[in-house]
Amino acid sequence: MQTNLGDPPMALANLDAIIEAAEAEAGHGCGGSDVLYEARVQSAYAAILEKAQATERAATETALRKRGYDPDFVPYEAGEGECSLTGIDENCCPCGRHE
Repeated sequence: MQTNLGDPPMALANLDAIIEAAEAEAGHGCGGSDVLYEARVQSAYAAILEKAQATERAATETALRKRGYDPDFVPYEAGEGECSLTGIDENCCPCGRHE
């Protein structure tokens, strides 16, 4: 999820809807890859927290953590023969980057 610095600050009243929309967006185009989804959703969570008003940041982080936000998230490191984007075996990966 990309943040637009020109967007108005988020309000806690809309937070659940914003989180749910971010999770849905993160799931689009993942091809069943939990690795890709997790990377996208963690990025979206971080963007939501970044846009939160200073007075609402703690409550926003609490809500995000309940949904799985990990401020120390480390992206998956693919092993030999695995796609670095999806974590799926290169012979089965639907990303289109493998021969």
